[in-house]
Amino acid sequence: MSLDVWHTLFPSTMQFVLVCLGVLAGGTIRAFTGFGGGLVLAPLFSLFMPPTDLAVVILLLNFVTSFQTLPGTWKSINWRIVIWISIPSFAGIPIGLFIVEWFDPVLVRRLIGLVVAGVAALMLVGWRYNGPRGALQNTIVGVSSGVLTAIAGVGGPPLVLYLLSDKTLTPVVMRASFLMFFVVAQIATVGYFLAVGSVNPAQMVYTASFLPVYIVSTVLGSWLFTLAMRGRAELFRRISLWLLLGVGVVTVVV
Repeated sequence: MSLDVWHTLFPSTMQFVLVCLGVLAGGTIRAFTGFGGGLVLAPLFSLFMPPTDLAVVILLLNFVTSFQTLPGTWKSINWRIVIWISIPSFAGIPIGLFIVEWFDPVLVRRLIGLVVAGVAALMLVGWRYNGPRGALQNTIVGVSSGVLTAIAGVGGPPLVLYLLSDKTLTPVVMRASFLMFFVVAQIATVGYFLAVGSVNPAQMVYTASFLPVYIVSTVLGSWLFTLAMRGRAELFRRISLWLLLGVGVVTVVV
């Protein structure tokens, strides 16, 4: 890694340290819940990266560290949910790429912030989807998840709100299914970015710089999930949601 490139991307050591703390928080939340990493990282990264860069970096960080968590969750995955949501998500990826390519970056950043803050607020007040479930609903959730994954690697909100209200799913199955869906969506989205030539060296430098911290955070989040199964899940969940809400609001107003 060229030091000149690194110093261009991170003008000061303090900036790098602060961003790494955000990366640590995002990775811990993701490993704990199965989602939420991109919701923390996208608003943070949007302050100093263009939308395409932040999407690729988040996708690569999540994809690499998925190999830490998937072996322990493989047997708990609900494949029916993963398949029926993943297939329509592929149709949403080109739409998200169009938005990233043609919309003003500041507008995209504020859109990300609104999504993050809105989802956190809904979950904090205990909102649950109580409507019908079927092919139409699966398609809507899948397409919207694909759009958001391509925009900023934050495809979780539609799926999270949809599945959290499914009382037939245990926390273990839900977390495993989230993780597997995101792996599928990440592979598809990175493939699209490669096809259109949107992957560049700066994204690789960003990813390499943050990856060690993200790996540590994944270990920490998985350990916290194990502890949470003994009765502390709700506390950590609410702390995570308040953090997401704060990050989303700051991103909108800055």
